[in-house]
Formats: sequence, structure tokens, C-alpha cells
Amino acid sequence: MQQSRLDKFFTIKKSATTSKLADNNDDDGSTDTTTTSNEQTKKRLLTNDNENNKKLKRVKSDLSTVNSNENSQSTENTETNFSLNQFYLDKFLLILSSLLKHHKCLFNENELILFDKFQTLSASSQIIFVRLLMRRCKWLRRSTINYEISDISNDTDNLISLVQIGLLQDISSLDDLDAGLRLLTSDEMRDFSKRFHCQSKTNKSKKTSIENLKSLTNQYKSMFGSTTATNRDHLLLKELKRIIINCYKISEDIRGLFFRMMLTYHPVALLAMDDLDQNGFTLLYKTLQIIRGQLRLPWNEDQISHEHLPFKTPEQLQLYQKAIDLQTEYHQLEESKNLDDLIHFYETYNEQWREMIDSSSENEQLPGYFRRFSPDYVRARILSHLTEVLQRARRYDEAIELIQYLLSRTMYNRYRRGKLWNRLALMQENYVKPNGHQQCLNTIQEALQDPYVTLGDRLGLCERARKLFSRPKSKGILLATWITDEEDNLMWTVPQPKEIEVTGRLLANDARMGKVTYTIQDPVDGSIQFCNVEQLAIHHYRTEEDYTYGIHSEGAVIRTLIGLLFLDLIYILPTPDLLIDIFQTEPLDFQTDAFYKSRKSQIDERISQLNSEENIEEIAEKNWEMYNLTMSSVVNWELFQTKTTLLSALKCLTPEQIQSMSIYTFVHNRAAWKGFPDLFVWNPIAKKCKFVEVKSHNDRLSFHQLVWLDKLVEFKIDCEVCKVSANGAKKLMQRTSSTIELD
Repeated sequence: MQQSRLDKFFTIKKSATTSKLADNNDDDGSTDTTTTSNEQTKKRLLTNDNENNKKLKRVKSDLSTVNSNENSQSTENTETNFSLNQFYLDKFLLILSSLLKHHKCLFNENELILFDKFQTLSASSQIIFVRLLMRRCKWLRRSTINYEISDISNDTDNLISLVQIGLLQDISSLDDLDAGLRLLTSDEMRDFSKRFHCQSKTNKSKKTSIENLKSLTNQYKSMFGSTTATNRDHLLLKELKRIIINCYKISEDIRGLFFRMMLTYHPVALLAMDDLDQNGFTLLYKTLQIIRGQLRLPWNEDQISHEHLPFKTPEQLQLYQKAIDLQTEYHQLEESKNLDDLIHFYETYNEQWREMIDSSSENEQLPGYFRRFSPDYVRARILSHLTEVLQRARRYDEAIELIQYLLSRTMYNRYRRGKLWNRLALMQENYVKPNGHQQCLNTIQEALQDPYVTLGDRLGLCERARKLFSRPKSKGILLATWITDEEDNLMWTVPQPKEIEVTGRLLANDARMGKVTYTIQDPVDGSIQFCNVEQLAIHHYRTEEDYTYGIHSEGAVIRTLIGLLFLDLIYILPTPDLLIDIFQTEPLDFQTDAFYKSRKSQIDERISQLNSEENIEEIAEKNWEMYNLTMSSVVNWELFQTKTTLLSALKCLTPEQIQSMSIYTFVHNRAAWKGFPDLFVWNPIAKKCKFVEVKSHNDRLSFHQLVWLDKLVEFKIDCEVCKVSANGAKKLMQRTSSTIELD
């Protein structure tokens, strides 16, 4: 379980933005797209500036080093590898020294002894161990452990010293037949299969050979004189070890220890990779970018509060680690889409976790932003996901009972309560008999009085209650006077938004594939270009309604525009316990109700300052210059190509509109970003802009989208729904049974 999280942590990726920027002023008339950070990173990594060799000696690397795709033996690459190796080691030692200084109490005596032994190793052995930690958790043959370290004379001696102190396992610990077979090369596998007369004549792949060898007992029982799988594996492993000679692996216990180290040093950033993995960065690669000046940190090292770490004892840290590991296991099962395994997971941990949650009282004393670092918080979050699993398995009674249990624990799942209420009402309406409809209405009434239910979820509950109560069969049977009682003020509705229709030519080949690709004609040179449904909508607004720029980024654009105006206030730390990780992109309380409450005077004062275009431009320029390229979960620095482009977009919104948007987003905070329209189009010369939700002709708006469109109308900001349909779509549908999905 630690393997997948550490693989996530160390697998080097590249960030690629999905934002599409259309510029009508481009020389060739084609749609401009924001330069992806992938290309920028590649260019930076391929740059070999001789003048900076001395300054960046310890972090100098090229693309072949970062991706580990080239094995050049040149002197330059040897120096590069050594520099990068030394950087990895320095980072590891920095973490270790910080932990021993500030959080020594979180590790037991045996673990501290192991840390001491590691520090006594030679630098070469330490580098090899750190590099092995960065690789996948599997057995590796000696020939594949090859790091070009200039001062290493004998890598084997360094590996042996790691085995002796317990950091590595050698071939004597190899007891997994499948893992051993995968270490063989194709030629070795072929010879090994021939030796036992089980080579396939038709399929000679390595995978087939492994399967044949694993079923060897059933085919040749008399060969070993025994039919037990244990004896078979023992004999095959014995022969395998003669061929492999030696191999190494970091044990799960050591990986678990290292994961706890990272969990202590980067408790926020490491966990955030679960929800924001679309960023494509690992923490280690972020460190390289920071050193090279490609990223900036919003904090200083001396601002970190080491004494406010949420873990106080080794037992607390280990329990939290186990909860995170089980969460990883659940996500892996969810990805496999094996319903039986998911149900088994639920049956294994359901009662056990409930007892733990009910018996724990220490979380009641914690602030909301610290509560998420408790194992009970993680367990409750997994249980909330398992309600959907039970629903898919049609175990409705158990799902309803589990949801009711979770809703009774208000400390957990506060931002999922609206979804839980909606799921409970749905199952009571459709699957509970008798009296299910009345139970559904009672549930909705209770949910509408829950302060943690967001506006989108509240609207969905109101619509469900209204439809259920207005059915002819419900008259005189269902009791729900609160639906029509204006004094209760529980019911809520929003008008339908403005809609337009856009048509485009859909490629016939893509219709059969279930993909959506349109063709558009460039207005300048008349060339035919391919685009997706959002680009088709941007093309329409560009050519038909004179919007010179267009971005497909959903909520990222408004977060960037509004967030930039408040970025200096976002980084304010009213209390020191809000910063416990140097890689935090925001204070711990940012996505909680406590954020606005603790900074209300500063935020309200800033909103009052946004009363003129001059003030807005001044604040935006100041924060851009101060924080540009700073790691932030609010501002996407790659969304707008230049500061000028961003300022031109801000000028298309009036000060009153910006003030209204700012108040709404900070008051509702985390819940406000869900359901924001897909597109933002604007014309800086005409000073006009529009937010657009793109849908296919048959798609329906979600309740969160309806809420945002209604709020934009309330703020007097132009917005609409763009319904896209394909020319000749009916004919295409007659040719294929595939469904064309436009969104």
C-alpha cells in the first residue's frame, strides 16, 4: 500500500494545462493556445548553459536524466547524474535532520537506531538507497542498479552494507515465484521454459511463459513427485536463483518508515496529491523547480510551525498512516471496478471503523482544518464513498443505514453532507416500500435545515421535494406543509438561464468511435481545422459575436481573476498553526468557513478598495509582480500568457461585478467553485465579456451549474448556455449504434 503512494510521490511528471486561449489578433488567424508547461519544462531541461554550470552544479540535469530514458556513458552525463544524485541525497538528509530535530518523538527506538546506522554509511551507499527508494517497490536485478556515481569503485560493497543494516533485502529473501520469474529476460525465460518443457509453441511471450510455469504442477505431477504448490514454488525458485545470482528490494517496512517521514515533513502537500494530481508535479521535482527559479514558495522556512504538527505520538502517526494506506487500497479497488472486492472491503472494515469513530473523543477538541489529519476523518471519508458502492450493489437498506450513521456524525464529511442527503432521499423515494415517499420528504425537510448543505445540493433537494409532492398520486397522502409554507422559507428555485444553439460539422469517423471532433473553417485563410466542442463554441463567439479571446477553464479563470486581487491577504497567517508544510499552497483554513471569519476585516476592506478600474489594475499588477509563479491553488499562472492579457480580462468586468463576485466566493468559499461555466470569452477593446456553459442538445444542467448561472445574472454579468448540435447528426446516428456524446 505504501508502494503506490511512494510511486506517486517520486514518479516525475510534467504539468500540462488544459486551458485554451483563442486570440483574434494572431497573424495567421488561428486559435492561440496557452503554451503548456510541458513544453516549457522540456526546453528548460534541454538547456545547457555553460555560464551557469558552477552555480547549478548540484542540480544540473538534462531531459535524459529526469526521465531516465537515456543511458549515455559520456563524461558530461556522468557529472550530471552525480549532481542529481547528490541533490536527492541532500534533500533526503535535510528531511531526516529536520525530523530528528523537531519530531524525534514520532519515531520509536528501533527506527531511530536505523536512522543512525544510515547516517554512518558512505555517501555512495546513501545515494544508492535514496535512488532505490525513488523506484518502484519491486525486486531489481543487480545489473539494473546502475547509477553513474564518480566516486564509487564497487557498487556491490555498497549494496551489501545496505543489506547488513536491514535497509535492503537480497536474493535470500526472495520467496515470490511470480516476482522471480519477472526478473528473467526474454532469452532467459525462453531457456527456462524449455528446460521444464512448458514453452508454448504458438505464443512465446514472456507473460505466457510465466503462466505456463506457474501451472507446471498440473501438467507434470510426476516431475517433482509432489502436487503441492509450495513444493513447486520452492523448486522453481531454487532454479531461478541460480540464474538471477542476486537481486535487491526495499522491504515494505522500510518503505512504510520512509512514507511516515514524508508524511511528517510534508503532511499537507503529500496528501493534496490525491485530489490535485492533475497538476502533474511531484514534490521532489518541485524542489528542483524552486532551486532553478521556475517556481516560488509563498512562505519562508522560519514561518513553519513545527510544534503544531497534528501528530503527537508514534502511535498517532502510525494509525494515520494505516488509514491513508487503506484509503489508497480503496481507490485501487475502485479503479479496478470489481464490485465484489469493494463489498468485501466494506464488510471487512465497516463495523471496526464505526467502533473507532464512536470511541474517539479527541477530534472534538481539534479545529476543523486539523481534523482532516486524524485517522477517523479518513475512515469516515472512505465510508461515505462506500455508500455509493452499496447502492450499486443494490444493498439499499445497508446504504441507507450507513448514510444515516454518517449524517449523525457532524464532525466529518461536512462538505459531502449535501451529496449524502441527496443520495438518501433518492433511495428512500425509489427503493423503500412502504412509506418511502413520506420518508423522502421528511429527509429533505431535515436536510434543508442543515447549515452545511451547499446551494447546489439544496436546490436539488428542493426540486426533488417539489416534483414528489406535486404528483397526482401524492395528493392527500403525503404530509409536507413546509413545501408551500412561505414562513418556513425552506423551498428555493431558480429561473432557467438564457440558451443559444450552435451547430458544427461532426466527423463521421469519430461518430463511430464515440469521440467528438468538429471541423471549423478559419475566417482568415479559409483552412479547415479540427476542434472539440468547447473550441467550436469559442469559434462561434469569436466569429459571430466579436469576442476576440476565449478560455476553456471552467472555474480556474474566475479563481485566478478574483484570487489575484486577494492573494496577499490569502497568505496572511492569523495563527502560526496554519502553516505546517513549506509546500502548502494555502493556509490550512483556506477551504473552511474559518478563513473568511478570521480575516473578515481585511477582506472587506479590500473589497471596498475595488471600487474603480484604477484600483483594481493597481492591486492586480502589485500582486502579479510580487507573487508571479508562486505555488498557488487559487491562481493559475499559466492561464493567461501575459500580465497584459490578464489585465485586459479584468477590465471587461465592472468594479461592482468584481465586488459582488468577491463577496460571494469568500462567503461560500469551497462550495462556490463547483459548477462554474465552462468558457470565458471577452473583448478588451469593447470591454465586454461572457461566461458560457457548453452542453449538447440533450444534456441537462446540474443544480450547481444552475446556481452559478443564476448568481451571474444577479451580479449583472452576461452568461448563457450554448447548446451544441452536429450537422447531419441524425444521419450519422442511423449508421452506427454508438452514442455521440458532446459533453
